[in-house]
Amino acid sequence: MLPTLSEYGIETPAYIRKIDSLARWNPEGCSTLEERAKIIAEKLFREPHNLYSIWLVNTDREFYSIVASLSEYRSPKNQNIDFIWLTEKDFQEIGIHPENQPEGGCLHAQYFHFNITIEPYSAEKLCDYLLRQGREAKRCQKAKTAQILAYQKQIGCKATDNNLIRCECEQ
Repeated sequence: MLPTLSEYGIETPAYIRKIDSLARWNPEGCSTLEERAKIIAEKLFREPHNLYSIWLVNTDREFYSIVASLSEYRSPKNQNIDFIWLTEKDFQEIGIHPENQPEGGCLHAQYFHFNITIEPYSAEKLCDYLLRQGREAKRCQKAKTAQILAYQKQIGCKATDNNLIRCECEQ
């Protein structure tokens, strides 16, 4: 059975931000929430140009398309996908403005891709805000990723097979 957004506790519309591992969201040795937020921000938002990818999701099917796009160049494709979810309100609290930037092999998901620019101070502020909201990182486990990719392949998603000319998941 394919996972659902509600299983992950995701309230839509939401943005998905892929992270390297759940451990980055749960650093050890933090004595305060502020310290945890600072360490999380340093680990999750450390790109040199402060530009980060996020994916807008409203439905389970959109989530499957995003998982396919995130898995497209991974080997093996069916790896754990760790992520945090964010809302427009979260961004407004910090003054972040997502900009639509189509990207990814799944033609359906391309238009759900956004970029955000976030400076280190704002990243720390965002992480602190999320922690105070009780937000936790989530994991789409390997088995669930495999199920999603099988489903996406069945409906003709280009991200699961680069030889396909057309992505049927657009329909």
